[in-house]
This record gives sequence, C-alpha cells and structure tokens, in this order.
Amino acid sequence: MLENDITRLGLSEKEAKVYLASLELGPATVQIISQKAGVNRATTYVVIDSLTEMGLMSTYDKGKKTFFTAESPERLLEYLKDQERTVKDKIDILREKMPELKSLVNIDTDKPIVRYYEGVEGLRAVQDDFADSLDEGDILYTFLPYDHFNATSLPAKMPLSAAKRVQKKIKMHVIYNSKIRQRAYEKEAEAHMRKYMYLPFDQFPFEGGMNIYGDKIFMIDYKGKTGGLVIENKTLANMMVNLFKLAWQQKKTSAGNSDIKDK
Repeated sequence: MLENDITRLGLSEKEAKVYLASLELGPATVQIISQKAGVNRATTYVVIDSLTEMGLMSTYDKGKKTFFTAESPERLLEYLKDQERTVKDKIDILREKMPELKSLVNIDTDKPIVRYYEGVEGLRAVQDDFADSLDEGDILYTFLPYDHFNATSLPAKMPLSAAKRVQKKIKMHVIYNSKIRQRAYEKEAEAHMRKYMYLPFDQFPFEGGMNIYGDKIFMIDYKGKTGGLVIENKTLANMMVNLFKLAWQQKKTSAGNSDIKDK
C-alpha cells in the first residue's frame, strides 16, 4: 500500500521499491537492497543512480565495499517542493510567452473547425466551454430532447457547469421536446436564467440535441453511443441561431405565450 502511495508522488514502481527497501535496511550493499526490493541487481544500480540524482539516496565506501542509504522522508518532501517550484517557473514562462505562441497559430477562418467528443465526460467538457466562452448577457441556444437527455448520466454531472454559467449571467433559451410536458423542469427557469419552449414529442420527435453559442455548434447524440460534434464556424453558427429564432418565433406566434416560460 505504501509503495503505491509513493509511486503517486512521481517515483516509478522500481524506484519506490528500492527507496522503501533502503529506508528499512539502512546502509546496505546493492546485493542486499536488491534482494529486499525484489529488483534484479543490475536494475537496482540504475535505480539507485536515479534516486541519487533526486537527492533521495547517497553513497559511501567502507573498506572495499560500497554502501547505499536512503535519505530521510523529509528529503522526499523537499524534492516534491523543488518539483513544484520548477513547475511554477514553467507556468510563468508559458504565461509570458502565450501571446507570442497564439500569434503563431494558423487558423483558416473560412474553413470550419470540427472536433469530436466521446462519452459523458467529453460532453461535460463542452458544457464547461459554454461558461468559459460566453460573457454576461450572451445567450446559449439549445435544442433538447428532454426524455433522452434525462436517461443519461449527464444531468447529475451538469450542476457545476450550470452554476458557473448562471454566475456569469449567461442566458439560455431552450426548445425541448418530451412525451409529457415537464412543468417541474420549467419551474427551474428563474434560478437557472433560462427560457423554455415545449414541443410535443409525437409532433417533433428529434432525439439529438444541439447547442449554439458564440461561433460554435455543438451537436449531441443522446440515443446512440453518447458523443458530440463541435463545429466552429461563425457563418454556420449564425445560420443556426437564426433557424433557432425562427422556430422560437413561429411557435410563439402560433401558440401565443402559453408554451414559453421566461427566466
């Protein structure tokens, strides 16, 4: 168990075995450390060299023999702190160079960028992108097959993304279908800065979802193998927003205001 914990700190499995064996043995020869760790002798030499470079082992000669000993666990903590400082330095350098790196990115704005996301976690990553990409007052337009969406594990994984969107005061307009109108779902409108429009499933049986935000169109398959496709293109996104508004306005005109729940 302790060996597994040590590997989580960044040591390899053999490094963890040799370090722990050496801690227990105290000063010892390679042969004894090798036997205790269960690592062959030649590999133990290589591992000791690696641990020595980390400052976690040291060597001394006594007579004709060479002994190796593990440094105290406190030195392991110092090693991790050194790694932390190194990572922070790298992050600072990257942040400083980020504008320059971004200026090198060659994006053909006339060609749509397409990305595929698989599984619930992939879809959740795009959900997080809603809040990261949009600003206060922006609108996220959504076509939602409520029954199919609710049958996935996504609803349980969305609260954090939704809370972040609400915190940034990003609005959401939702056209959803269902076999039964979801009054309880609509009652959440005020708390979640959403407007809803209901479509009966028997009249509009779409089973995939779509989110349009910024310059992106996110299309989701809730019925088959859960996954989604993001298309990034300003022209296409603008077209889909206009189609959404057309559907919204047509439904509003034909049914009055009875099917729309304001935020």
